[in-house]
Amino acid sequence: MSDMTPVARPYARAAFELAQSRDALQAWDDELALLAAIAEDERVHSVLADPRVERGVKAQLMLDIADGQLSPEVQNFLRLLAERGRLAALPSARAQFAALKAETEKKVVAQVVSYRKVTQAQEKQILDALRERLGCEVELDCSVDASLLGGVVVRAGDLVIDGSVRGQLNRLAVHLSR
Repeated sequence: MSDMTPVARPYARAAFELAQSRDALQAWDDELALLAAIAEDERVHSVLADPRVERGVKAQLMLDIADGQLSPEVQNFLRLLAERGRLAALPSARAQFAALKAETEKKVVAQVVSYRKVTQAQEKQILDALRERLGCEVELDCSVDASLLGGVVVRAGDLVIDGSVRGQLNRLAVHLSR
């Protein structure tokens, strides 16, 4: 999966500014988290990535799955992303929205990408370690990426900790090529 951060940034910023102006940051964050989870579902992702499926159909599929849990404004945001062919940027837009929200709340959102779903005990260990290292409140945004081959990658602001097998193999390849 390619990095959608640059594509998602203006959408995340616009959504954040609208939500903030309506004093609805938490509601938007919850609804965007739901949409990101839907978009990351393997079956839904395959439909969203299929260029033969019309953009409006993709948006309607996500709205149907959300089953009335989205405000009209978030529904419009979803339709805008679909209309512009940017539904693939939804998980990244949600992550950036959460980071903007955390910044205003004096928190750090750490993205934790792991080979398998992180257990609650592992989540607590990661949270405790990051709180100690960063010296502030930390919120985790966990996702799964089987291409890591094992381990975990943690991103919190400028801090990146790559403990994945893929990262270790890449570092080994660079070292051996010298």
